[in-house]
Amino acid sequence: KSIYPKNKEHFKKLIPFAKKIFKICKKNKIPFVIYGSFPHFYHTKDETMNVNDIDVLVKEKYIPKIAEELKKHQIKLKPYPYGAIIKKGKLKVEVDKMDKEYNSTRKYNSFFKNTKKIDFYGIKINIFSLKQVEDIYKVAILRTKDDKVKIGRKIKSLEKFLGRKLR
Repeated sequence: KSIYPKNKEHFKKLIPFAKKIFKICKKNKIPFVIYGSFPHFYHTKDETMNVNDIDVLVKEKYIPKIAEELKKHQIKLKPYPYGAIIKKGKLKVEVDKMDKEYNSTRKYNSFFKNTKKIDFYGIKINIFSLKQVEDIYKVAILRTKDDKVKIGRKIKSLEKFLGRKLR
């Protein structure tokens, strides 16, 4: 039985859109890792949470290449300070650049170490491990000005799953 987040219908539409982006990245040898709410959902199977978009981390040097390749497929990419947003209607893949601020707060040398390789509906991809999700939430809550409530809810959900407070 497939497990879906609370927003099942939106998520079912998001999957093929995200797969299309991932296939373009893989074909062009652009390494990426999924982080954020999808790995949280994947690891916890929490059907009460929403997965509104897919968050991906890439090295900054690959963002122009992604933009160039997406253009060939008539997919628009909108740059913003931390990366770019790829949208099609309400479907969204957010591409964030791996920056020094995230890296300096992490124990790992690389976002690609300690990730988990999974089958994302027919495509092999890397996602954050549960420990990495925990670590990134701790960084995100300190870093954000706008999303404290949203990130706070995600932290509470993860703490409930783990049976302990995030340290």
